[in-house]
This record gives sequence, C-alpha cells and structure tokens, in this order.
Amino acid sequence: MRRALCGSLPQKINSLVEIPESEAKHLISVLRLGPGDEIELLDGEGFRVRAALVIRDKKIFGETQESPTTEEAKVSLPIHLVMSIIKGEAMEWVVEKAVEMGVRSLTPVETEFSVVKIHKRGAESFQERWQRIADQALKQCGRLDRMIVEMPTSFEQSLLNEKRLIWLDETLASTSPKDAHLAAFSQKLPINEPISILVGPEGGLSPSERSRLLQLTGSEKKEINRVHLGSLILRAETAALMGISILVGNHYGKTKN
Repeated sequence: MRRALCGSLPQKINSLVEIPESEAKHLISVLRLGPGDEIELLDGEGFRVRAALVIRDKKIFGETQESPTTEEAKVSLPIHLVMSIIKGEAMEWVVEKAVEMGVRSLTPVETEFSVVKIHKRGAESFQERWQRIADQALKQCGRLDRMIVEMPTSFEQSLLNEKRLIWLDETLASTSPKDAHLAAFSQKLPINEPISILVGPEGGLSPSERSRLLQLTGSEKKEINRVHLGSLILRAETAALMGISILVGNHYGKTKN
C-alpha cells in the first residue's frame, strides 16, 4: 500500500484531504501514481483511511473512501529510547529500526564520548533529518503513529527529563547475578507501563556520566535500574535494538489478564 502522512482525517466519506507537498512529490514523482490510484492516508496519531488520489489546480489530494480506522497491533508501545548520538549511518539505522520495533519516542543525547557534535550543524537540522527517516520507516512498515524524535539534548538534561529509566550498563555483566540481565529484569515490570531505556555511545559513558547515574540510582526522586545484556561488548546500535527487542518480546508483547 502506498502511504502518505497528512494532518487530521475527516470522518465523512468522500472528503478531500490535501497532501503535504513533500508527501505529494513522493507519490507522484517517485511512486509514479496518478489520479484515481488508491493510497492510504495516515494522521500519524494512530488512524488511517483508504483514499483515491486526486489532482486539482496543481494540488494533490486524497479523496477518502471510508471513515478513519485504527488497529491496536500497529500502534506503538510505551517505550522511550534515550539514545546517545552515534555516527551517521548507525544512528539513522537505530532510528529506522526503532520505528519498526514499536518505540514510541526517541531522545538523541550528546555525551562526552559522542563522536558527532551537534553544535556544528545545529540541533534542529539533526532532529529534522532523523524525524524524516522515522516517518519514512513508518510508511514502509505500516505503523499508524509516528515515532517522535525529540530535539537532541545534553546528557544531564536527559536525566532531568526521566523519572523511570533502565540503564544498559555493559560493565555490570561480570559482577552481577543473572537477575540483572534485562531479560530477567523486564519480567518484573508492570505490564505495558511506560519505560525509558538508556544506551551509551561508542566506548561507553564517561566516568563522570557513570558517576552521575550511580548517584541517582536508588534516589527517591528517580527510579534508575542498572541492567546488562550479557558478557559480550556490543556496538551501541546493537545494544539499542537488542534492548528494545527484549522489552517487546518479554514484557510489552504480553497482555494483561
């Protein structure tokens, strides 16, 4: 199905919905669609509608063929990824796969060991690119709601924004019992409640950043849980996707009794 992200979707059948210019260009120039071709319009908030492509006065519309519908299995899970910014294609790959795996939102974090420094191009340019990649992945995989890519932020600010956080600490495997593995820990989490997961950059978090997290672990104001993914040292992008997949499979994939 050829899909396009639009604004709000009308309830009335045979309504015309104007398609944003960038989405319209993709439908016409890349997919080579024409008047009458069937498309699917998404509002990015969980609803979709079948429509027919219409061209009027050089503007592109979708004429709705039904009222908007949703499907619970194609809506995101309450997982927030706090991802240290890693190099170009690897970061883009994480964004894309996080969408496909059901992550609801992502905050890119600039850490001391981050190779990419966002101030050189500006946080807005990075955020806009990653959001475009997320939206493309949304349309490709058939998900109904957008993964929101937040504005890149500092490590300290990211901690201020999180009240409940799972910290993937690669140093923990050699000193901790098996129940510190994310697979075991996730079994204890309340079913389908929101959770954030923190992934460090290449080379891990700096000593000062680790110290800050350890200070907050056990705090009454913050719930920070240290877990690991096993004895092997994983690439940052591998750790992110492995962590998400464990949460999805062992915890958020379940349903309440």
